[in-house]
Amino acid sequence: MAILPRGTRLVRIYAPPRHWNGRRSWGPHPEGRFDHHEPPPGTASDRSVWYASRSLLGAVAEAFGKRGFVDRAAGEKVALCRVAAPIRLVDLVGVAARRVGLTQEVAATTDYAPTQEWARALYAAYDGLSGIRWRGRQSGSISIVLTDRADMRRLALETDLAVTDPRVWPRIARAALRCSLQVV
Repeated sequence: MAILPRGTRLVRIYAPPRHWNGRRSWGPHPEGRFDHHEPPPGTASDRSVWYASRSLLGAVAEAFGKRGFVDRAAGEKVALCRVAAPIRLVDLVGVAARRVGLTQEVAATTDYAPTQEWARALYAAYDGLSGIRWRGRQSGSISIVLTDRADMRRLALETDLAVTDPRVWPRIARAALRCSLQVV
């Protein structure tokens, strides 16, 4: 188990019309590593997910890494929030993954069907936990998924801006370049 303590910073890149704290209930999404929704995709589900990273670099890498570029015209937003009250998670970082029978392959594979099966199994086995913590495949930064069990009032919004907002765009562009992503 891992605990996100009060004050922990989380960064989320998302596409409107979803809100900064809006969970996605449709799934399992083919690109949602730890989507715990019951298959097949599109069936009614009371399960939902909210993905974020502990750093801007991690959020940029995970949000744009697979497509290979950051498109300024796409309309994504970036939210910075802080944990207002502790959140308990299944820990898959480093040797902690061994405690639940996994290795770091769960965070590195590009085949998400098995990771989604594991997410469903962990959701069933740990009903007192609100999500999963792992090292993101794209940058090695700590990534977080919160499930429908997470009380989203435990997150406090600090900033919610368009990715292109001049207050954050230079940092996003630098992070993209560090991740060898094109900026268009």
